[in-house]
Amino acid sequence: MLELDHIISSCEGEYPAPLFRGQTNYEWFVDSTFARNCIQHIFNISDYHKLKNEIRHTSSFHRTIASLLLLKFGTVWKPSQELFEKEKSDDIDPWFELMKNLQQYPEKDYFINGTFILDWSLSKDIALYFAIYEGRGQKRSISSGHGAVWICDAVATGKTLQTKKLGEILSMMNDEEYLNGNKTFPLLFHPPKQTYQPRSINQVPVYIAQMDFRYDVADIWASFEDKNKKRVFIKLILNEDLKADTAKYLELKNITDDAVYPE
Repeated sequence: MLELDHIISSCEGEYPAPLFRGQTNYEWFVDSTFARNCIQHIFNISDYHKLKNEIRHTSSFHRTIASLLLLKFGTVWKPSQELFEKEKSDDIDPWFELMKNLQQYPEKDYFINGTFILDWSLSKDIALYFAIYEGRGQKRSISSGHGAVWICDAVATGKTLQTKKLGEILSMMNDEEYLNGNKTFPLLFHPPKQTYQPRSINQVPVYIAQMDFRYDVADIWASFEDKNKKRVFIKLILNEDLKADTAKYLELKNITDDAVYPE
C-alpha cells in the first residue's frame, strides 16, 4: 500500500483529485464494456484485445462503434419518463442516470451490453477490491494472475469534468466532426445531483467516457502525456502475493462483498 500512497501524494494541484480503477487482469485494456462487446460480436473473437491494429486504428472502426452506441442510446434504450420528470424537478441528468443504472446492474441490459462510460472510484480501497476479487457472494474468490490498479490524476488531464449533460454529449456524437475522429478526448462525469443508489453511494464512482473507440483510454492518455510532458496515469501491478496481502487489508477496512454491493 505504500507505493500506492506515494503515487497518490504525487498528484497535481492544491486540491488533488486521484481516481482509481481496479482490474483483475493487468493485461486488459482500459476500454468500455460496450467497445469490448462490440469487438467480440462483430469480429467473433473472445479475446477482444487481439483485434488487429490496422482494423481498430481507423476512422471507419470508430464510426461503426459510435453509430452502434447511438443506435442503442437513442432508439433501443431511452431514459424513463420518470427520469425526465426528475430532470425538471431536481435537475438530474436522465441519460447519465440510465447509463449509471446499466453499469451497476448489467443483468438488466440487452442489445449489445454495456455503455461507453467506465467506472472509476474516488476510493483506492474500492479499486483494490475490484483488482483482486472475481465473482460475488459464495462464488467470490481472489483471482489468479496479476491484477492492476490504475490511478488517474484528474487535475493533470485539464478541464475534462463535464458540466454538460450526457444527452448533449450524445447529440454531439452525431456530428460528422466527431464521427470522423475529432473531439474525442475522454470526458469525466460526476453530476452534483444524482438519484439515490446504494451501490453508487458505497463505490463512490466517477465515470470516464471513452470518446475515441480507435484506442483504449490508456493509449489516449499516453499520447497526452507525451505531448504535454506531464504524468496523467499510472498502472500499479498486483502480483499474487500482493493480492493475498490486499485481501487481508480490505478485510480489516471492512471492504466486503456486502459493502461493495449493499443490496
